Amino acid sequence: MKRALLLLAALILAACNVLPERTPVDLFELPDSTMRAAAAGPRLESLRLATPATVDALGGSRLLVQIADHSYQAHPGVRWASPVPQLWRDWLLDAFWRDGRVGALSTNSDGLQATLELGGMLRALNHEFADGRSMAVIRFDARLVETASRRIVASRRFEVEEAVQGTGAADVVVAMGRAADALAAQLLPWTVEQGSAATSR
Repeated sequence: MKRALLLLAALILAACNVLPERTPVDLFELPDSTMRAAAAGPRLESLRLATPATVDALGGSRLLVQIADHSYQAHPGVRWASPVPQLWRDWLLDAFWRDGRVGALSTNSDGLQATLELGGMLRALNHEFADGRSMAVIRFDARLVETASRRIVASRRFEVEEAVQGTGAADVVVAMGRAADALAAQLLPWTVEQGSAATSR
Protein backbone atom coordinates (compact mmCIF):
# COMPACT_ATOMS: atom_id res chain seq x y z
CA MET A 1 0.00 0.00 0.00
CA LYS A 2 2.82 2.37 0.96
CA ARG A 3 4.58 1.62 -2.30
CA ALA A 4 1.41 2.42 -4.28
CA LEU A 5 1.03 5.77 -2.49
CA LEU A 6 4.64 6.68 -3.22
CA LEU A 7 4.12 5.84 -6.88
CA LEU A 8 0.95 7.99 -7.01
CA ALA A 9 2.77 10.91 -5.40
CA ALA A 10 5.59 10.61 -7.92
CA LEU A 11 3.12 10.64 -10.81
CA ILE A 12 1.40 13.77 -9.46
CA LEU A 13 4.72 15.58 -9.08
CA ALA A 14 5.72 14.61 -12.60
CA ALA A 15 2.41 15.94 -13.97
CA CYS A 16 2.93 19.26 -12.17
CA ASN A 17 6.37 19.58 -13.71
CA VAL A 18 5.11 19.19 -17.28
CA LEU A 19 2.13 21.57 -16.93
CA PRO A 20 2.93 24.97 -18.50
CA GLU A 21 3.13 27.96 -16.19
CA ARG A 22 0.20 30.33 -16.41
CA THR A 23 0.93 33.42 -18.44
CA PRO A 24 0.23 36.59 -16.41
CA VAL A 25 -2.89 38.40 -17.63
CA ASP A 26 -3.48 42.15 -17.40
CA LEU A 27 -7.13 43.05 -16.69
CA PHE A 28 -8.55 46.32 -17.98
CA GLU A 29 -11.75 48.27 -17.36
CA LEU A 30 -13.02 50.90 -19.75
CA PRO A 31 -11.81 54.30 -18.48
CA ASP A 32 -14.44 56.13 -16.43
CA SER A 33 -16.90 58.21 -18.39
CA THR A 34 -16.20 61.92 -18.50
CA MET A 35 -19.90 62.81 -18.86
CA ARG A 36 -21.01 65.79 -16.80
CA ALA A 37 -24.41 66.52 -15.29
CA ALA A 38 -26.78 67.98 -17.88
CA ALA A 39 -27.98 71.44 -16.88
CA ALA A 40 -31.36 71.44 -18.61
CA GLY A 41 -33.61 69.59 -21.01
CA PRO A 42 -36.03 66.67 -20.87
CA ARG A 43 -35.85 64.07 -18.11
CA LEU A 44 -36.81 60.41 -17.74
CA GLU A 45 -38.46 58.89 -14.70
CA SER A 46 -36.80 55.49 -15.00
CA LEU A 47 -34.61 53.48 -17.37
CA ARG A 48 -33.36 49.91 -17.33
CA LEU A 49 -30.19 49.03 -19.24
CA ALA A 50 -30.20 45.58 -20.82
CA THR A 51 -27.07 43.59 -21.54
CA PRO A 52 -26.74 43.93 -25.33
CA ALA A 53 -26.70 41.05 -27.74
CA THR A 54 -23.44 40.74 -29.64
CA VAL A 55 -21.59 38.76 -32.26
CA ASP A 56 -20.05 35.54 -30.95
CA ALA A 57 -16.49 36.87 -31.12
CA LEU A 58 -17.32 39.68 -28.66
CA GLY A 59 -19.08 37.48 -26.14
CA GLY A 60 -15.97 36.86 -24.06
CA SER A 61 -13.52 39.09 -22.23
CA ARG A 62 -10.61 39.18 -24.68
CA LEU A 63 -9.40 42.47 -26.13
CA LEU A 64 -9.77 41.74 -29.83
CA VAL A 65 -8.13 43.26 -32.88
CA GLN A 66 -9.70 42.95 -36.33
CA ILE A 67 -7.20 42.98 -39.17
CA ALA A 68 -7.55 43.76 -42.88
CA ASP A 69 -8.98 40.37 -43.87
CA HIS A 70 -11.81 40.83 -41.29
CA SER A 71 -10.47 38.09 -39.03
CA TYR A 72 -10.05 38.55 -35.28
CA GLN A 73 -6.97 38.10 -33.15
CA ALA A 74 -6.63 38.61 -29.40
CA HIS A 75 -4.10 40.88 -27.74
CA PRO A 76 -1.89 38.40 -25.83
CA GLY A 77 -1.91 38.50 -22.04
CA VAL A 78 -4.74 41.03 -21.92
CA ARG A 79 -8.42 40.74 -20.97
CA TRP A 80 -11.28 43.01 -20.08
CA ALA A 81 -12.31 42.74 -16.43
CA SER A 82 -15.72 41.36 -17.46
CA PRO A 83 -17.33 39.99 -20.64
CA VAL A 84 -17.61 42.70 -23.28
CA PRO A 85 -21.46 42.96 -23.34
CA GLN A 86 -21.57 43.39 -19.55
CA LEU A 87 -18.61 45.77 -19.65
CA TRP A 88 -20.48 48.02 -22.10
CA ARG A 89 -23.76 47.89 -20.18
CA ASP A 90 -22.12 48.76 -16.86
CA TRP A 91 -20.07 51.55 -18.43
CA LEU A 92 -23.24 53.06 -19.90
CA LEU A 93 -24.96 52.79 -16.51
CA ASP A 94 -22.20 54.90 -14.97
CA ALA A 95 -22.42 57.41 -17.83
CA PHE A 96 -26.18 57.82 -17.28
CA TRP A 97 -25.62 58.31 -13.53
CA ARG A 98 -23.08 61.04 -14.25
CA ASP A 99 -25.40 62.70 -16.77
CA GLY A 100 -28.21 62.90 -14.21
CA ARG A 101 -31.20 63.13 -16.54
CA VAL A 102 -32.73 59.80 -15.50
CA GLY A 103 -34.37 59.62 -12.09
CA ALA A 104 -34.07 55.88 -11.48
CA LEU A 105 -31.53 53.63 -13.19
CA SER A 106 -31.14 49.86 -13.11
CA THR A 107 -29.92 46.94 -15.21
CA ASN A 108 -31.67 43.79 -16.36
CA SER A 109 -29.67 41.87 -13.74
CA ASP A 110 -31.43 43.79 -10.96
CA GLY A 111 -34.90 42.50 -11.88
CA LEU A 112 -36.49 45.90 -11.19
CA GLN A 113 -39.35 47.62 -12.98
CA ALA A 114 -38.73 50.59 -15.24
CA THR A 115 -40.80 52.51 -17.78
CA LEU A 116 -38.23 52.11 -20.56
CA GLU A 117 -35.43 49.71 -21.40
CA LEU A 118 -32.34 50.48 -23.47
CA GLY A 119 -30.77 47.49 -25.18
CA GLY A 120 -29.71 46.49 -28.65
CA MET A 121 -26.84 44.89 -30.54
CA LEU A 122 -23.19 45.60 -29.81
CA ARG A 123 -21.51 44.99 -33.15
CA ALA A 124 -18.02 46.17 -32.28
CA LEU A 125 -15.99 47.11 -29.25
CA ASN A 126 -12.54 46.25 -30.46
CA HIS A 127 -9.27 47.38 -31.97
CA GLU A 128 -9.15 47.56 -35.79
CA PHE A 129 -6.41 47.93 -38.37
CA ALA A 130 -7.60 49.30 -41.72
CA ASP A 131 -5.86 51.28 -44.45
CA GLY A 132 -2.78 51.69 -42.28
CA ARG A 133 -4.77 53.14 -39.39
CA SER A 134 -4.99 51.80 -35.85
CA MET A 135 -8.45 52.53 -34.43
CA ALA A 136 -10.59 51.82 -31.38
CA VAL A 137 -14.08 51.12 -32.72
CA ILE A 138 -17.51 50.90 -31.06
CA ARG A 139 -20.67 50.13 -33.05
CA PHE A 140 -23.93 49.91 -31.13
CA ASP A 141 -27.40 49.39 -32.60
CA ALA A 142 -29.48 50.94 -29.82
CA ARG A 143 -33.10 50.01 -29.22
CA LEU A 144 -35.37 51.83 -26.77
CA VAL A 145 -38.37 49.77 -25.65
CA GLU A 146 -41.47 50.56 -23.60
CA THR A 147 -41.41 47.77 -21.03
CA ALA A 148 -45.15 47.48 -20.37
CA SER A 149 -46.15 46.97 -24.02
CA ARG A 150 -42.75 45.80 -25.37
CA ARG A 151 -43.22 48.42 -28.09
CA ILE A 152 -40.06 49.71 -29.75
CA VAL A 153 -40.01 53.44 -29.12
CA ALA A 154 -36.93 54.20 -31.23
CA SER A 155 -33.86 52.55 -32.71
CA ARG A 156 -30.65 53.96 -34.14
CA ARG A 157 -27.11 52.88 -35.02
CA PHE A 158 -24.24 54.66 -33.29
CA GLU A 159 -20.68 54.25 -34.54
CA VAL A 160 -17.48 55.91 -33.36
CA GLU A 161 -13.80 55.46 -34.23
CA GLU A 162 -10.87 56.90 -32.29
CA ALA A 163 -7.22 56.76 -33.34
CA VAL A 164 -4.92 54.70 -31.10
CA GLN A 165 -1.88 56.76 -30.09
CA GLY A 166 0.67 54.04 -29.40
CA THR A 167 1.24 50.33 -29.87
CA GLY A 168 0.44 48.82 -26.48
CA ALA A 169 -2.80 47.36 -25.14
CA ALA A 170 -3.05 50.21 -22.63
CA ASP A 171 -3.02 52.68 -25.54
CA VAL A 172 -5.93 50.80 -27.12
CA VAL A 173 -7.88 50.96 -23.84
CA VAL A 174 -7.33 54.73 -23.58
CA ALA A 175 -8.60 55.19 -27.14
CA MET A 176 -11.56 52.94 -26.38
CA GLY A 177 -12.44 55.20 -23.47
CA ARG A 178 -12.46 58.21 -25.79
CA ALA A 179 -14.64 56.31 -28.27
CA ALA A 180 -17.08 55.35 -25.52
CA ASP A 181 -17.36 58.98 -24.39
CA ALA A 182 -17.92 60.18 -27.95
CA LEU A 183 -20.65 57.60 -28.49
CA ALA A 184 -22.30 58.36 -25.15
CA ALA A 185 -22.41 62.05 -26.04
CA GLN A 186 -24.79 61.05 -28.86
CA LEU A 187 -26.58 58.11 -27.23
CA LEU A 188 -27.58 59.69 -23.92
CA PRO A 189 -29.43 62.76 -25.26
CA TRP A 190 -31.05 60.61 -27.95
CA THR A 191 -32.32 58.17 -25.31
CA VAL A 192 -33.68 60.90 -23.07
CA GLU A 193 -35.32 62.84 -25.90
CA GLN A 194 -36.92 59.79 -27.50
CA GLY A 195 -38.00 58.36 -24.16
CA SER A 196 -39.44 61.63 -22.93
CA ALA A 197 -41.45 62.08 -26.13
CA ALA A 198 -42.81 58.52 -25.90
CA THR A 199 -43.85 58.69 -22.25
CA SER A 200 -45.51 62.11 -22.54
CA ARG A 201 -48.00 60.97 -25.20
